[in-house]
Amino acid sequence: MTHALRFPVRFAPLLACLLLAACASPKEPVGDNRCHPRPGGAQCITQPPRALSMLGNDQAVTVRVDARCEWNPTGVILQRGARYRVAVTNVVEEWTRGPRILAASGKYVQRWSRASDFPMYSLIAAQGREERTFFAVGPEATFTAASGEELMFFANDWPGYYDGNRGCVDVEIRKLGQ
Repeated sequence: MTHALRFPVRFAPLLACLLLAACASPKEPVGDNRCHPRPGGAQCITQPPRALSMLGNDQAVTVRVDARCEWNPTGVILQRGARYRVAVTNVVEEWTRGPRILAASGKYVQRWSRASDFPMYSLIAAQGREERTFFAVGPEATFTAASGEELMFFANDWPGYYDGNRGCVDVEIRKLGQ
């Protein structure tokens, strides 16, 4: 004899909602840029996406980079072979990391970061999403564009661990005159 689970059909939407809520992870990033939600109305809010465009000589634009976003698009399309300067112009919220089981010092932890050649939690720029184009920004950096891709930024952390990061900075991107 088979026993079937029987419940009124009117409870089906409620059951489906409860199952979906139980399976949803609050650690999952949201949005196209994979930004993690900021609890308690934190002050570090990224701007709406800029339309993709190229900068003219000596033209600058400032973007906000959030440490909780796995990718921070800038809307700036680089011109291959052109020189650019990127500089942190304002610390909106101090750039910190959440708790980790392992200490953040040493190569043991760093080797699994997204940009393992650079220090953990440092500000990294990327030409498109190509790992070969990653470079550390520090307070300021100058580079020659290797591709005609969009300039992106991120905090150098382990993939999937951005929910514990805090902070954001404003970064000025300037195309240098020829």
